[in-house]
Amino acid sequence: MKHLLSGISLLFFVTFCIAAQSDDFDIKDIEGKKLSVNLNTRLLGTENETVWHMESTNLTISGEAVKVKLKGENLVLIANITPYLNPDNTIFLVAKGEIFLSDSDDSEEVKYYTTLQSLPVEDGEKVIFFPLGMAYDSNSNFYSIEMEIQVLSAEYGDGQANKE
Repeated sequence: MKHLLSGISLLFFVTFCIAAQSDDFDIKDIEGKKLSVNLNTRLLGTENETVWHMESTNLTISGEAVKVKLKGENLVLIANITPYLNPDNTIFLVAKGEIFLSDSDDSEEVKYYTTLQSLPVEDGEKVIFFPLGMAYDSNSNFYSIEMEIQVLSAEYGDGQANKE
């Protein structure tokens, strides 16, 4: 009986492995391909003017997040941008934002907000992520933080992005 169960388990495992490999996906299609994540982060003011601006480029691989941490007086924003490269060279982009916000420097109360967005994008396509959403200060002035995200396939070894 013990051998019969072992044989059935082994047969199930072999069948499962064969079924998992039966599609056209080959890990070699995405293995080792670098991705360049270009971020253009802006703080927009009341008249939609840019109050603060930062650009960065980070190399990563499929499934590895690029982490951005921004600190303000009463605000800490952490954004994790994770691109997943598909075998057809399209990209599934996941953007997670975490916000820690206090009313003032001496306040012990910290509010926590999180947001998660995901969407398929083409190589080089730009998307906008609003991790903070829209914020108003005590004078009803509008502020927002927006991150323009662009993911590009990168050449092996040299870190230069391929852009057609």
